[in-house]
Amino acid sequence: MQELSAMKNGYPRKIMRKKSITMTDVARYADVSISTVSRVISGSVKVSDQLRQQVEAAISELNYHPIRAASHYGAAANVAVLVPNIGGPFFQRLIEGIQLICFEQGHTLQIYNSSDDPEKEMIHADELAAVATVRGVIFAGAWTWEHQEPILRLEGAGIPLCLINRCAPTIRGDLLEVEREQGTYDAARHLLQLGHTRIGCITGIPNAGIGRDQVAGFRRAMRDYQIEIDESLVMETQLSAEGGYRAGLELLARANPPTAILARTDRLAIGVMRAAWELSIDIPNDLSIIGYDDEPDAKFTRPALTTICQPQYEMGTRAATLLFERMQIPTLPQRQVIVQPQLIVRETTAAPAPVMRPLTETAITQ
Repeated sequence: MQELSAMKNGYPRKIMRKKSITMTDVARYADVSISTVSRVISGSVKVSDQLRQQVEAAISELNYHPIRAASHYGAAANVAVLVPNIGGPFFQRLIEGIQLICFEQGHTLQIYNSSDDPEKEMIHADELAAVATVRGVIFAGAWTWEHQEPILRLEGAGIPLCLINRCAPTIRGDLLEVEREQGTYDAARHLLQLGHTRIGCITGIPNAGIGRDQVAGFRRAMRDYQIEIDESLVMETQLSAEGGYRAGLELLARANPPTAILARTDRLAIGVMRAAWELSIDIPNDLSIIGYDDEPDAKFTRPALTTICQPQYEMGTRAATLLFERMQIPTLPQRQVIVQPQLIVRETTAAPAPVMRPLTETAITQ
C-alpha cells in the first residue's frame, strides 16, 4: 500500500503523541474529509475503494476506536446541552467541543439556552426529561449550587449527566469544574504585585455560583496582601460589553477612581476599555484591566487584553467524553475533573502611575 499523503507532511508523529485520537485526527492523517471518515466507519454511504483503504489504514495506524453509542440507542438518539447564555464566547467554544465528540459518536446535539433565567432552566429540564430520544445531558449552568431542581429532575428521569461548573455532590453524574476562585485570585495577585491597591471588581448576577466564586478569589487575594477593599468599587452589572462599559464609566468618573479593574469576563473588560478611551484614560499607564475567559478576540484588542484563560473547547470535548462513557456504563462512580485556569499577561496591565503631588510654596520659591 502506498504511503499516505498526510504522512509526508509530518502529521502522524504529532498526532500519535495525543492521548485521545479523534475522527478529526484520522481525517487529517488520511488526507480526507471528516465526512469521508464518518461514511467509512458507518458504512451508510459507499465511498471509493481507494478512500476506504486510506481511512482504514489511518484507523489502524492510529489505533482509533470509535464508540458506537448511537447504534445502541437507535439512529434518532440525541444528546442535549443546556447553557445559560448561548451568545457568550465561552459557551460558543464549549459547544463546538461538545459538537465534535457528538459527531464522532454518531449523535445529534440539541442546544437549550436558559438566558440566565432559572425558571426557564427548569422548563427546559422538564422538556428534556420528557423526550424519549434524549440519552444524555450536559448541564453548563451558572446559577447557585443550591439551585438543584433542574438537575434532580433530569436525574430522576434516569438521564446520564455531566455538569460543567455546577456542583452537585449528591448526583450520580460527572462534574467538570474550573478553579474559578483561583483564577481570579491569580489575576488580583498580579495587579497587587504590580503595586495596585485601589482595585475595582466588576461582576455579574449576584446569586450566580460562578460570579460568587470569582469575587471570592478577588477578596482572598486582597486579604492575603492586607489591602482593605473599597466596597464601592465592587460592582454588579449585565455580563456584556455594554454592561462593562456602563460600570466602567461609573467607576472611572469618580473623584478617586481605581487604578486597576478586574472584570468577570473578557466582554466586560472590553466594555471598560471603551469607557476608558472615551474618558481619555490611557491603558495601561493610567488604568490596568484584566478580563476572564481568554476569548478569541482578547488578543486582538488594542492594547491586547491581559486575561485568565480557561480552555473552553477542550472542556467541551472532555465533558462530552465523560458523558458518553457514562451512557455506556451508567453505574460508574461519580468522576470530578478540575481544570486549572492560567493567567495570560498581555498589554493591559502595568504598575500604577506615580501620584503627582502639588508643589508647596516653599518648593515654588526655591
